[in-house]
Amino acid sequence: MLISKKPAGSTGNNNILRQGSWAIYILALLYYLAFIIRTGFPVGDVTFFSLFDDAMIAMRYARNMAEGHGLVWNTGEYIEGYTNFLWTLWMAVIHLFPVAESKTSLLVALSGALILLVNIHIIRKIASEFTANPFVILSSMALVAFSYSLIYWTLRGMEVGIICLFLNYAILLALQLQRKFTNRKFVLLLAVGGLMLLTRTDCLLLFMITGSWVAFSVDAPRKRTTILLFAGTLVLFLGGHTIFRLLYYHDPLPNTFYLKVSGTPMTDRVLRGLLVYFKWLVSFFIPVLIILLTGIVTQLRKMMDTRYLLLVTPFLMMSAYSVYVGGDAWEWMPYANRYITLTIPVLLVFTVIVLQKTVAGMNSMRLLLILTGSFCLLWYGYMMILLPSAGATLSGFYPTVIWLWGSLRYPAGVLVLCLVLTMALFYFKTDHEKKARLFAPGVMLTVLIIVFLGLEGLSYIHWCRYNALHVSDDRKMVKTGLIIQSLTTPQTTIAVVWGGAIPYFAHRYTVDLMGKMDRTIAKSNSRLKEFFPGHTKWNYGFSLFKYHPDLVLQLFYKTPIDDRRIEAMGYDHIREDLFIRKGSYGKMRIPYARTNPQRLYELIIQK
Repeated sequence: MLISKKPAGSTGNNNILRQGSWAIYILALLYYLAFIIRTGFPVGDVTFFSLFDDAMIAMRYARNMAEGHGLVWNTGEYIEGYTNFLWTLWMAVIHLFPVAESKTSLLVALSGALILLVNIHIIRKIASEFTANPFVILSSMALVAFSYSLIYWTLRGMEVGIICLFLNYAILLALQLQRKFTNRKFVLLLAVGGLMLLTRTDCLLLFMITGSWVAFSVDAPRKRTTILLFAGTLVLFLGGHTIFRLLYYHDPLPNTFYLKVSGTPMTDRVLRGLLVYFKWLVSFFIPVLIILLTGIVTQLRKMMDTRYLLLVTPFLMMSAYSVYVGGDAWEWMPYANRYITLTIPVLLVFTVIVLQKTVAGMNSMRLLLILTGSFCLLWYGYMMILLPSAGATLSGFYPTVIWLWGSLRYPAGVLVLCLVLTMALFYFKTDHEKKARLFAPGVMLTVLIIVFLGLEGLSYIHWCRYNALHVSDDRKMVKTGLIIQSLTTPQTTIAVVWGGAIPYFAHRYTVDLMGKMDRTIAKSNSRLKEFFPGHTKWNYGFSLFKYHPDLVLQLFYKTPIDDRRIEAMGYDHIREDLFIRKGSYGKMRIPYARTNPQRLYELIIQK
């Protein structure tokens, strides 16, 4: 095991690093604020903000807790329909602030922006543990600062950002402990690991990685104590949370665990996980793989440092976990899912370090230029020849690619041509060691541009042209919730598929038809042959018979048979997925609810 001292840098390098860091912080903050502002929308004279719909589920739990009703979705029903305990508690704290309901989501998003800024600073410190080269450190910071998947999941209200921050800080503390062990930093590492466990239970995998590495790297006299303290932390936080679950929710695991994992053969789940993971890997991650494989093959001796395991193992572990759980429900989005995203920042640090070592040798640099140039040409040829035109269907591919490709193919061709010509120029100019050293920064910059474009290019183009994905849907759900609140009495009950913004803004007792907040449905068998995480279980007959909702606003995979069965249970079918219980018209605050159902449909569904 190699134990390296923290690299020292010159005064000139420190000035470049300081100024470059501040430039990245400021540019990142400006973009985060622009991202958040674009998620706002007017309702009358008030600007509303909403988060990703799953985040709004946690917001409903948080508001109920802040108002004294307990950590519940519906008052009096103790079911754990969230998976982000600590993040939900933070949302509850936000609900204690004297802020209008239209702006609570804004505060969550702003706190996410702060988390992202702190995370950039932690990435700077991690990179500085390996090198004093300001170009490497600043490149790592920039890639992480503008990692679109991390920005999206964090600013849209998911717990990804805070987990990523905990993980990166734990890795930094582990690296510092290897250099110089102090009790203060070790206790801080245990606390950060514990908070990570409280945020999501599946962070146990990340906790085990950092704990095992620290236990392996410390001096022999401390190993036993280190292992015992990590085990004690695991028992304290994870065991304590499990006891809380048993006492409060009467179940050792979140309800969503049963919804997503049980009732489906593991082979179906894993096969789907492999498919979507491989699709993401070949669609967006090949430039990173080219750098890593080239560097490891050609510079293997320079990579013999156990500290690199802290940068790579989390990504490998969460990739395996993503495959095991079948991926995420939103794999059609053109960026990494929530499980993989939180490990990408430290992997990008490793990628930049490997890139620096690769361009330090003439032969490895030229091999890298050949591989990246070939990738650019093959990628563009694939897009031009194999990808169908806009409007065509291609099962399993990213629809966003098809939407944008029609207007991007020629500008993308010019960009690819410029990059390939640049790499060809570098290849022919680096035929001697001295020339190779001279052009190394230019090669690094060109390859990093390709990495950024591969990972983030499509996402940023989509954001510039159409805004972030699902924002328009979330706006519609907010407006639907507000309409329900205005058109119905407080005693009205509703049934939905989207369990976030509608229930949050409607302030009505809500039936979750997809089982997140229903134990019976969550523990039932899947109704779909193809696995789709969290969206394979429903039972309209059970839900409507048990809860008798006054309004059914949404259904999932509805058939004509479902329409007839719901009508037979005493509901009037207004149109599409909208049903009203025959005895519930008196709960509507509009006099023509029964006589003019078309107008009622237009109001609620916003047609």
